[in-house]
Amino acid sequence: MVLVGFGLGMVSGPLADMTLAKVPHEDAGAASGLFNTAMHLGIALGTALTALVFFAVTNGSADSALNRDAFLDVLWWVSGLLALMWALMFCLPKRPDDQAD
Repeated sequence: MVLVGFGLGMVSGPLADMTLAKVPHEDAGAASGLFNTAMHLGIALGTALTALVFFAVTNGSADSALNRDAFLDVLWWVSGLLALMWALMFCLPKRPDDQAD
């Protein structure tokens, strides 16, 4: 979980900068609101899907061994998706260097 928090902290600032960089000044407020809404929606969906995987494995059981196995399954799913997002990050367009005209 520490690695997830560290990764999110390292990505959040540059992601917001890259996403909002080409938005016209007069639309900056709306774009920022849309960006934050999309981030919160992603967090909510990620939490829901993580819980879905967990409860699909446990089937609502209170058995501690089964819960441990479900937690490990969820951890593998989250790790795999984070690795996929990390790999896809290299497909993002490169930001051109700011050059004076």
